[in-house]
Amino acid sequence: MELYQLRTFVAVAEEGHLTRAAERLFISQPAVSAHIKALEEELGLALFTRSSRGMRLTREGAALRPQAEAALKSVDELRAQARALREDVDGELHLALNTDPELLRVQRLMNLLRTAHPKLQVHLPQSSSNIIVEDVRAGRVDGGFAFVSLPESESCLPHELACLHLSDTSMHVVAPAAMSGRLDECSWADLAREPWVWFTDTCPCRSMLEHQLSPYTTEIKKVAVTDYEGTLKTLVSSGAGLGLMHRDEAEELEREGAVCIWRRDQLPIGICFLYRADRASDPGIRAVRQALREVWELPDC
Repeated sequence: MELYQLRTFVAVAEEGHLTRAAERLFISQPAVSAHIKALEEELGLALFTRSSRGMRLTREGAALRPQAEAALKSVDELRAQARALREDVDGELHLALNTDPELLRVQRLMNLLRTAHPKLQVHLPQSSSNIIVEDVRAGRVDGGFAFVSLPESESCLPHELACLHLSDTSMHVVAPAAMSGRLDECSWADLAREPWVWFTDTCPCRSMLEHQLSPYTTEIKKVAVTDYEGTLKTLVSSGAGLGLMHRDEAEELEREGAVCIWRRDQLPIGICFLYRADRASDPGIRAVRQALREVWELPDC
């Protein structure tokens, strides 16, 4: 069985016509017929029924089509990876960080990139998820990390963006340490009556919190509105109000005695790497995605 036979099989299945498949593959119609005949003989199955209206997959052909498509995709990906390995990736990349670099495994990412692509310069500006989404979409940065709400995940992102889902974490309500004695007894209804360090309109945490609190109050008490984690930490630690932080950050601050965590509920959220979909073949973006897959132990796809 040859790859060109599989390509011809898939092309005829998609076009439903020998002539159109031949034009798409830039070969003659007799060559298309010969490829299909040879494949059918090797498999011992009729893949198409032929009529004056064109070519139609048989039941057996329809069953084999997904495997043929998957085999071709694997070969194409192998070739693309080989091309990427041959490329001497250089230049600059700006990858925005939305939270603690340790949570994002930035050190290992940078180690891999330096080893594989020593000429590539990577800049790591710090920002917030909602700003990073817009900066990536507008091309102000090449890519960036962001928290993305679950279960909606990628569906809530602008259509120009591609999303590499790295992992899931959870967001937790945190309160000033002085509340530790009574926080565990609180419900969402109780929390709705407390003052909050709130989020800007486009931050995914805002919609998550509103969904939980809105059944119990018509007006949330907002002592401040921010999209910067450092400000939120400072205000919650100083006793200004409640806030929402991802699990690792909240637990570290709790160990330091700066906040206490409400443990009766948590809000799931995705850790994602975003880039423009039309830059998917960019050597630098490919290099970063490949390194991220290794860092986060993601399957190749």
